[in-house]
Amino acid sequence: MLFFHKKDHKVGTQLSKTNTLKSEGYIILDHISTGGYGEVHHAKYIQDDKELNLVVKIIDTNLSSKEYVSKFLPRELDVIRKINHPYIVHTHSILQKKAILFVFMTYAEKGDLFDYITTNGPIKEDQARIWFRQVALAVQYLHTVDIVHRDIKCENILITKNFTVKLSDFSFSKFIKRAQRLNCNTHCCSVWYAPPEVLSLRPYDGKSSDIWSLGVVLYIMIYAKMPFSKNDTKRMYQQQVKREWCHHPSIGNLISENLKTCVDNILQPEPRKRWVINNILESDWITMNLGLVKMNEQESMALIEAQNLHKLDNQKHLKKIEAKRSGTQQILNKQLPRFFSEVQKMELKSNMSKKYSKGVLKRPSHYSISHLLETTNLMKR
Repeated sequence: MLFFHKKDHKVGTQLSKTNTLKSEGYIILDHISTGGYGEVHHAKYIQDDKELNLVVKIIDTNLSSKEYVSKFLPRELDVIRKINHPYIVHTHSILQKKAILFVFMTYAEKGDLFDYITTNGPIKEDQARIWFRQVALAVQYLHTVDIVHRDIKCENILITKNFTVKLSDFSFSKFIKRAQRLNCNTHCCSVWYAPPEVLSLRPYDGKSSDIWSLGVVLYIMIYAKMPFSKNDTKRMYQQQVKREWCHHPSIGNLISENLKTCVDNILQPEPRKRWVINNILESDWITMNLGLVKMNEQESMALIEAQNLHKLDNQKHLKKIEAKRSGTQQILNKQLPRFFSEVQKMELKSNMSKKYSKGVLKRPSHYSISHLLETTNLMKR
């Protein structure tokens, strides 16, 4: 399936309407980026002469695909209203003005992990251990409450002014049924972080897919390179299942064997053999730093809260989600999705070859799994 936001959307022209937000204390500031489903701006929240720096994701549902508005957006709103963890970006508030949604979130002053690595190069092992554990704790929390992220990547890991990392962007997240192992069918992960079961368009375990994506993140943190560098997804899939990747000698000789073992067990092509999140957090590599063996108070309280929620009956929980979602969907307008033309598909294949032929770390364009597979005929192997 393909999910696109119209390229000619004009969310920016709607900002004149945001003056009404000032009465509620919100001020929309300069533009940061334009993503697949809206724009991101700096923002401020002012109350009692105190200012809070935020970012706001602005989504014009009139200009969004029908699939996104009816399926993915309600899921995202359901998830971000529920979660609360020290290593997950906090949602300050969600406001609606007619067809436009404003999602206000805490601001991460140091940008994202991808930009940090491209600017500073590989991350030293001790620092990588701290940051990777923080992201893993965020994923542990999500998986405990039966949420899968499905788009874990360096671009979605933000760095605060205190050099703490936080997982962000829940556009493709969803609640899953505990009893169902193959609980996902939508192949929406960023292709460079996608496991072989997603690339092959099979139903898959969302939690195991998240773990694979974590492994790619860890590899990039250590080497500042993508583990799979070929220029088409069919070849990438073959590299994954044959484990045709390596620990680069220039850096591999400088890192611990425990770290290599951790990467090897996460980038395991067979989902049933792949580590689960607790294997990562209890691994010899994480526990090399004795200060990381025990959780601090914030980390512990978040996990206890997740475990208490986990005790709720799953079906009752899903019914509550559906009840919330029905209210959300009533405000969302629908429009048919926009698909790439054949010319654009050819351009995409060419761009993949140019950007990733040598495994150089560059910010990927945001293409869907399904579209990339169409261009490379993976299933015709």
